[in-house]
Amino acid sequence: MHLDITDYTSLQEIQDVFSAFYPYLKIEFYTKPHKKYEATEEASRLDSKLRVNDIKKTHVSGLLEILPMYKVYQVEKEFQERFGLSAQIFLKNNETWQQTTDMDSFTLKELNEMGRNSSDEFIVEDYEEGFEEPEEKPDKLY
Repeated sequence: MHLDITDYTSLQEIQDVFSAFYPYLKIEFYTKPHKKYEATEEASRLDSKLRVNDIKKTHVSGLLEILPMYKVYQVEKEFQERFGLSAQIFLKNNETWQQTTDMDSFTLKELNEMGRNSSDEFIVEDYEEGFEEPEEKPDKLY
């Protein structure tokens, strides 16, 4: 996945591209940076309608490559160091989103798979609840 980030890129555009590649993950942006394995306060979350030039102090455009084998903390650190954006990645766990604070050493691929697996459990349960075995009828003997 490649993100072309300029001053005119909105946070929503970054989020949309990220979620298209990792549907069981999402990325949020905050006013304050955090350390590895540290949570970010909800009160400091930025509005996704903001553009990069509304947030960052330095104005550097660039292409950011995010590969599935990158660890969560690496992606968050890259956003901070290159673009001055404090990012936090979330994992979809069943129907809720949770910060990946204790999973910063996991790869994006691993976390996305975990999110998919947690959602699949509900799909299987829903399927089994609606599934009825057909009534067995004896073969006709003619």
